[in-house]
Amino acid sequence: MEKDLDIKLYNEYLDGNKEAFELLYNKYKEKIQYFIYNIVKDYQKAEDITQDTFVYVMQNKIKEGYTFKYYIYLVAKSRAYNYINTEKKRTEINETYVLHEFNSIEQDVADIVTKNEKQKEIINAINMLEDRYKNTIYLTQIEKLTYKETAQILGESVQNVRNLIHRGKKELRKILIKKGFDEMNKVSKVIIAILCISILFAGGVYATAKIVESFSRKAKMSPTFTSKISSIDTNKVWCGTFNLVWNDFMNNVIGGKIEFEDGPSELADELNKQTFTAKELNSNSYFKIHGTASFDLKDKIENGIKEKFNEDSKILDKVEWGNSEAYVLYSMLKKEFNYLEKFPTLKDNIFGDSEEKVKYFGIEPDTSQNASKNIEILFYNSEEDFAIKLKTKEGEEVYLYRTTGENKSFEENYKEMLEKQAKYPGNRNWNKNDVLNIPFIKINDEINYDELCGRWIKGTNWYIRQAIQTIDFELNNYGGSVKSEALIEALKEAVFETERKFIYNNDFILYLKEEDKEKPYFALKVDNTDVLVAGENN
Repeated sequence: MEKDLDIKLYNEYLDGNKEAFELLYNKYKEKIQYFIYNIVKDYQKAEDITQDTFVYVMQNKIKEGYTFKYYIYLVAKSRAYNYINTEKKRTEINETYVLHEFNSIEQDVADIVTKNEKQKEIINAINMLEDRYKNTIYLTQIEKLTYKETAQILGESVQNVRNLIHRGKKELRKILIKKGFDEMNKVSKVIIAILCISILFAGGVYATAKIVESFSRKAKMSPTFTSKISSIDTNKVWCGTFNLVWNDFMNNVIGGKIEFEDGPSELADELNKQTFTAKELNSNSYFKIHGTASFDLKDKIENGIKEKFNEDSKILDKVEWGNSEAYVLYSMLKKEFNYLEKFPTLKDNIFGDSEEKVKYFGIEPDTSQNASKNIEILFYNSEEDFAIKLKTKEGEEVYLYRTTGENKSFEENYKEMLEKQAKYPGNRNWNKNDVLNIPFIKINDEINYDELCGRWIKGTNWYIRQAIQTIDFELNNYGGSVKSEALIEALKEAVFETERKFIYNNDFILYLKEEDKEKPYFALKVDNTDVLVAGENN
């Protein structure tokens, strides 16, 4: 089914639908770039050759009988070796690139090799393999290409591909055992500010953020509250709007859990648990709707969010409106909150290991203490383990938890924070010698969850064309705000029948049997042309 969908999207591109090719590009770009890097050993060149590969595929039609995946890897290999033959240049990949640009690839490798090992160590071990092992394992184990397709791409025999996989896995196992995994938690300490704004009368939480390095840069968006926070330093933010549209897609369109024909998706599995629903929110704080992608639905969304929040959408124009085969699920959440008293602005200071200074607000002994009425101390165990709650005029609650939070989900960290609060026996009152420093935070992000797109949903003729979420979040000395949109555009297509070729051009057996009899009275095994009639042109 994946092969059919890839070819369908490619044919749609040939017919003039540029967005169809964009889906294919998003699906394969990082994988192709990783494959090419393993050949050329130059990050910048791998990027350039990846672009050349897609341009070639756009301009040169796939040969009949080829799958899109097989064809693009053939082109990528050819382009990479063309570069090798002309430039003869190889450089080592930058570690930052491996860790930050290829997180999705690392996760694939981690899933294949072992569920228990660290991503960083695994990708380093993979990169220590000889190139012939590296790409053979990648194409067969991750890209799921057949041994025959892999052999043709790499210019090896099928048997040699089998041998390379076997030897490569043995070498990988040796490297992992030699490196060991008990001393890998050497990570610099960071803050996770869990900004859990509870909804009045709902008692739930809807926004969290892990803030590291700089508060004006982008954060990695997480679609679920239950996703693990990596041990690799990164900003991470979650808001429940995407959960709302996924829940509606499950409950009202698919009628159950969403699984894909081409294999499992950890992201879909987490979303299927429906750990966050509209019950966690006050109805005044969100808007959601779904239906066929008609212009009437677009008008309802635009009018609805304008009337309720006085807001316009950033993402509605991305939808193919007027397509009767498309279905749109949309949600928006908006909240604004103000502290009981404004906090003083403090001197700029550094954050973590960064040399760059950022803005802070809070209370110090020599500043006004009026804003102390905003503060509720939950616990204080040490300078690296504490939490407070900030009160607001609107009844929203802002929790700030000092912790790295790594290897736990937002949900697990939130529960841990509440458990520490319940056990804390110390003083919860604010003292005039206490110090509170909170950085100003500003997030403005948009993401398309490519992992969920362009894949047939098992047991249906649906696939997700795009899965978009935006998050705008701000925290300052007056209060804060959060606005988030989420949208799923799904397409329903006729189920494609895989082409079947009944061509007897190699070994076969023929039987003759009377219609009402059980056993045949004649049989023929055709093995060569000795019993076949020669063609007229011979």
